[in-house]
Formats: sequence, structure tokens, C-alpha cells
Amino acid sequence: MEKKLAEYKCDTNEAISLKLGSEVAFGYKGLQIQLFYTAGNLSTLFKVKYSSKVTETFDCVEPDDVEGKVREIVPAGFTCNTDDFISLLEKEANFKPFGTLLHAYTVHSEEAGELTYQIHKADITCPGFREYHERLQTFLMWFIETASFIDADDDRWDFFLVFEKYNKDGETLYATVGYMTVYNYYVYPDKTRPRVSQMLILPPFQGEGHGAQLLEAVHRFYCSLPKVQDITAEDPSENYVKLRDYVLVKLCQGLPSFAADKLHLGFSADMIKEAQDKLKINKKHARRVYEILRLRATDMSDEEKAREYRLEVKKRLFGPYRKNQRELAKMRKCLRPEELVSHMSQMDTQTQHEELEKSYQVVVEDYRRIIERLASQA
Repeated sequence: MEKKLAEYKCDTNEAISLKLGSEVAFGYKGLQIQLFYTAGNLSTLFKVKYSSKVTETFDCVEPDDVEGKVREIVPAGFTCNTDDFISLLEKEANFKPFGTLLHAYTVHSEEAGELTYQIHKADITCPGFREYHERLQTFLMWFIETASFIDADDDRWDFFLVFEKYNKDGETLYATVGYMTVYNYYVYPDKTRPRVSQMLILPPFQGEGHGAQLLEAVHRFYCSLPKVQDITAEDPSENYVKLRDYVLVKLCQGLPSFAADKLHLGFSADMIKEAQDKLKINKKHARRVYEILRLRATDMSDEEKAREYRLEVKKRLFGPYRKNQRELAKMRKCLRPEELVSHMSQMDTQTQHEELEKSYQVVVEDYRRIIERLASQA
């Protein structure tokens, strides 16, 4: 019986190239979950196909409700009929980007030549945008492991959208490339702190520089608003931090306080103030910008200069270890000897030095990639 039922288990990663939570769907043979979106308006075709179902052989066994799981994510309004979807495709020429145009740029393609892209700012009051966003945000569930939907009715959300603008059969059309959501937090007494919440560039467009274009356009938009304190991100991934480093270095490298002849003097109050006042960059992020620009300006083949740079970066990296030492000092006053030993053994001085060196090497490697990318864009 078990062997027979095992035939009706499907790997959902093979059934669909999207994430549905559980990796195994029970009750089907040859399961295919098909989702198609039109390029611009994201009108959706949803189909579930399989060669056979467990109930056809076993009356008392129920298959997993795969279709129900997908319906929980895909908003109402999709079609299951291919002919209806084709008619929706024919209406794509009527689709126009939502909101206000912030920025336009081109990307060179070996196959297609110069491709044009636009970045728009929208909000939930734009006609038709609420329904479009409900379809757009489904991509987060398919491509980001820990994603969740936002409460788009909160008017403190800003939406930034990237579109490809192209011509087909004499008509101008738009394809959705990616997007970002930003929440405007209140900062006492009269400021706001925009915080990036979600950011996604769709897979066909990844690796073409759209993320950097989007983040820079968003940053420049908020820099123009006097009430903005600084710009942050919610639980940023490693890839986002690297992208942000690149964009912020690009923005800061022209500021007088970050001039090459001032970098060897160390991280200064002038750098903190200018980055904050002109670009809404907080102290923590400005420090990383300084370290990247100083590395670019430092001859690392000169042992003395390389040593000075290494100590400068390690001084920042040592912060968590210094905090650990302060906590141990407090523990000495309130813990029994055996408890204190167990805490102290977690990381001895030698281990701290080794971990610090590892952290430094990883940081410098990341910084060098950013410097190389800046050089390639010059």
C-alpha cells in the first residue's frame, strides 16, 4: 500500500519553479502548476495539470490541496482559460506605468541594442494600482524565502516600480522589471525615516544593474525632501548591503569631505555631517563608504599604509568584541566562578584575533568588488 501511495508524491520544485512552502505535494502523478503573467499589467493565467490523482485509485485517501494553496496567494481575477489569457495579452498595449516618472536610463544588450527603462513612484491612490500591486507582490512569495505581504492600505507606504519600455509591431509597450516598497516612519519631532521593506528584480532582468538604478533613484528622491532624517532598510540581506554600499559610495565620492587627500586623516565629523545633510546617509553607512573610498585611495603594496588601513577597519570591527569584554566585566560581579568560566571560554583572546582577521578579509574582499564595479562604470 505504502509503495503504491509513494507513486503519488511529487517534488513541488519540479512541479513548479516557484516556492509553495512544503517541498512535497502528495496525491498526484506528473504534477504541473502553471502560472503565466502578462508582461505589463501582470494579468494571470493559472492552471494545475497532472497525469493521475490518488483518489482515482484509493477512495479513502485525499490529495493535498495544491490549487487551494496557490489561490491563497494569487488574487482574484486570474483566468484558467488559455483563450481568455490570449485576449488579455492583446490588451497589453493599453497598459501604462503607474505614478510619476522619476528616472529613465538605457542598458546596452548585445542582442537587442539599447534598451530603455523607467522608474516610477506610485501610491495606493493611483487608479488601478491596488489591483496591480496585489498581482505584483505574488512574485515575492515565489522568489523570496521569508517574504510576506504588506498592508498596502497604510498611506505611509511608497512604491517604486521599474519598467522596460519597448516597441512591438509599431506600438509602445511596457514590461514589469521589479519594484521596491518603502515605509515612512515618524521621527520626533517633525522628521520621517524612510525604511526599505521589500525589493525585487524579476529573474529575467537580474544582473543588468537595475537594482542599483532603482536604489539610487529612490535615494535621490528622498534626498530632495527636507523632512527626511535618513534612509534605512528593514533586515537587509547581504546582497542588499553590498548593493547599498555600491550606490552610497557612488553618491558620496564627489563630496568634498570624502576627497582622496582627506581619507588618510581618518573618519571625520565633516564626513558624518555632509553625508547626513546632503545625502540622508547615517553615520554607520557613512563609515562603510569612508572605508571603501580609503581602500581605493590606499597603495596596499606599501606595508605601512596597508597596516594603517587594516587597523582602521579592524578598530570598527572590534566593536562587538569590546562589548563582549564589557559584559564579561559585569558578569564577574554577579556570576559564580563556574558560570563565569563557561562564559569566558566562549571566545578567548586568540580566537577573537582569528575571527577579527577573518572578518577583515571578508570585508576587504567585498570592498574590492565594489571598487571594481565603480571602475567598470566610469
